[in-house]
Amino acid sequence: MNRWLATAYLLIWHAAGLGVLALIPYWRFGVPAWSLPLTYWAICAAMGAAFVVSAGFASLLCPASGWRSLLLAALFTTAFYGLVFLSLFLTRNDFSRGVVLAVFVAAIALIVTPRLLPPSWPWRALALAALLAIPAVDRAAPRLAPELIERWSPTHASIPIRSSYYNLTLDIYQGPKSAVHGGALGRIGNRYILMTGDGHLYLFGPELHSEGPSFARLPYRVPLNGKDFAASAGRPWATNPGEVVANEWSGGDEVLSTEYFRTYGLLVQDIGADSRIFASHAYWRPDRACFVERVSVLEGNRDAILRGAPDLTWKTLYETSPCLPVHGEGRRHGIPFVGYFGGGRIQLLDPQTILLSVGDFGFDGVASIDAVSQDLSSSYGKTIAIKIADGSAEPFTIGHRNPQGLFIDQAGNIWSTEHGPRGGDKLNRLVQGGNYGWPYATFGTDYGSFNWPLNTPEADWSKYQDPIFAWVPSIGVSNLLVVQRNLFPRWRGDLLIGSLKAKTLFRAHVRNDHVLYFENLTIGSRIRDLIEGYDGRILLWTDDDTLIVISPNTGSTGETLFAEKCSGCHQSTAHSGNRIGPNLAGVFGRRVASLGGYPDYSPAMRHLGGTWTNDRLDAFLKSPADVCPGTNMDMNGVHDDRKRSAIITYLQTLR
Repeated sequence: MNRWLATAYLLIWHAAGLGVLALIPYWRFGVPAWSLPLTYWAICAAMGAAFVVSAGFASLLCPASGWRSLLLAALFTTAFYGLVFLSLFLTRNDFSRGVVLAVFVAAIALIVTPRLLPPSWPWRALALAALLAIPAVDRAAPRLAPELIERWSPTHASIPIRSSYYNLTLDIYQGPKSAVHGGALGRIGNRYILMTGDGHLYLFGPELHSEGPSFARLPYRVPLNGKDFAASAGRPWATNPGEVVANEWSGGDEVLSTEYFRTYGLLVQDIGADSRIFASHAYWRPDRACFVERVSVLEGNRDAILRGAPDLTWKTLYETSPCLPVHGEGRRHGIPFVGYFGGGRIQLLDPQTILLSVGDFGFDGVASIDAVSQDLSSSYGKTIAIKIADGSAEPFTIGHRNPQGLFIDQAGNIWSTEHGPRGGDKLNRLVQGGNYGWPYATFGTDYGSFNWPLNTPEADWSKYQDPIFAWVPSIGVSNLLVVQRNLFPRWRGDLLIGSLKAKTLFRAHVRNDHVLYFENLTIGSRIRDLIEGYDGRILLWTDDDTLIVISPNTGSTGETLFAEKCSGCHQSTAHSGNRIGPNLAGVFGRRVASLGGYPDYSPAMRHLGGTWTNDRLDAFLKSPADVCPGTNMDMNGVHDDRKRSAIITYLQTLR
């Protein structure tokens, strides 16, 4: 009888344990295991099967207690879960490694625990009651662990670059893969949100430490109807994150490309405990073979969004008109769908109104019959003010080609960047009711030509708003921001402008509607979007599916401190020559004022004599004027003992 009771007890124990394991994905993702995508559900089922088989083998082959039995039970569990780990590795599945590890550890604990308990039934009953009580925490658990469908830490690289005012560090993290280029960044609560070009949403942060962010996919794909569009293009549409498909279908002389069917802009509005996520994207009308640009909105309790609550759905807030055809006389000729002309950036005009930039999708009067940017009955080639309450809309500005950037600063200035044709990318400050001239006023030319056919004489452009600046040749301008936080005080109030073609971040110092100068920071990747982080760091999203975080290099290494405090006047390598001050390669142990080829030592330095020893360098760096009155060394000194020591140690390495 006792044997049968013990067997029944183990069956109940392991059944309850299997239920607890099934809850781990729910606590981690916020949705039940059976509601996950099929590929993820299959992994959960495999882990459950591994538990059942492990428990069965342990019960049959090592039913007794004792350390030998415990060890064998743990080995059985490790062996069967090892098969699950191997399958995940071989299939390169992106299922949460944290969940897999948690299930494995919990499985070992559940299988060995009955063998650790005293054999008396009160102890067994108490342990079983505790196990059965665990599901009672399932309501609190999603709030304690609000992480979602998939999670991983990306690879990381760190690159130092120099700017006029700062030594910078570019931390580069491989982000989630997208089937198409595009995407955008935003802030929600105290987290960051990434929208990929193919419409998947990911949370990361708020920490952005050196190991990199951990991305967690939300179960709210932007409602792109890419399958319908791809069917018209004769190609499949990417369904899973990172899936890449062939993207062109040729019909005669014209091409539909699924690469161009993508998301455009992202905006998050936090309102008390709630959040709204606005996403602009292409939308296909298969019955009419035409397309529009939509703004969809997802709204709900912020904590529910962050934990991926399954009852939230997208709603359509706004849709452009008319629907643009890809066949017939009114279509755009050559390439009938150019989704990269969509613009689609979104900003808040006020708490009740968003501003949307909409490109002309190439319907410019040259590649098409109609020039939609100057047509007030059309939504295209405009910025549109949209009421959040009911989706009612009206043009805010007109005469745009492809407004790829939009930002409203704290003073209410509305900044926009837009693509010209071949040349003529523009930086605009938008004024309500303004006409920005396209396609009748541009500094660019048609591709393969030396003019733009519809250009009017520049003397007649007075009715149009002039840009703040225009690039000739084009840089492939993308989004922009105004630096508003204090991490880069010398940049505060400046514009940071991303570029696709130039793969460069441009810092524009603008005063009184004039660009006084640009500083070019070479990034090396096509910059799709950028935002200012909570702590002032600059976050870039690129077409390489990388997240780049730009920080001032404030490290305390000797090399960093030398770059910060000395490199403005001194070189550190022998082949680099001299600057205002002498080259410091080999300075340690060198006679004072003895570097050949440097004629500008002060008389005071020439008469100082001696050699540069550790103590002498320390005293000089602490107070140059005290050690050598009359020196040309124009600095107050490094008063921190540790920093001076680090610089001197670095100087000893220079040869």
